[in-house]
Formats: sequence, structure tokens, C-alpha cells
Amino acid sequence: MSLALGIASSILLAGIAKIGIAYWFPPLWPGLILAVTSEGLRGQRWSPGADLFLTALGNTAFYTWIFSRIVHAEINARGHLSRYFLR
Repeated sequence: MSLALGIASSILLAGIAKIGIAYWFPPLWPGLILAVTSEGLRGQRWSPGADLFLTALGNTAFYTWIFSRIVHAEINARGHLSRYFLR
């Protein structure tokens, strides 16, 4: 479930990045940090498609981690989701 939410949010954010407001939109920054850091290590710019791919990859990893923490906390608190997962 966390991976699906992470991928869905990354696809949505990739569409926003395509518009060109990536640097001013904080939810895109985890992926941008990965893309910029990898460019710095490589020493040259990636192609535009690779930049978008690295941004999407970084956002997927970050938001999957965030959603997994949320689901884990919800299950431990015996909230609404725990009724479905702990049967």
C-alpha cells in the first residue's frame, strides 16, 4: 500500500515538474536533491529525461518511506487501518 501511494504521488509530482515549477514546489525537493547530487558527482548535466527520472525515483523512495511510517503508526495505534490488517 505504501509503495502504491509513493508511486502515485511521484507520478503526480512528475506531472507538476514537467510544467517547470519544480524548484519552487517543496514536495518535489527530495527527488531534486537526488538529481542535483548525482549530477554533481558525475560532473556534467544529465539529459532532461534522466533528470525527470531521477526526480521521480527520489520522490518515490521518499514518499514510500513516509507512507510506510504513517501506515505503521496507524496499525500500532489500533486505528481504522488496523481493523483490516490485523484480522
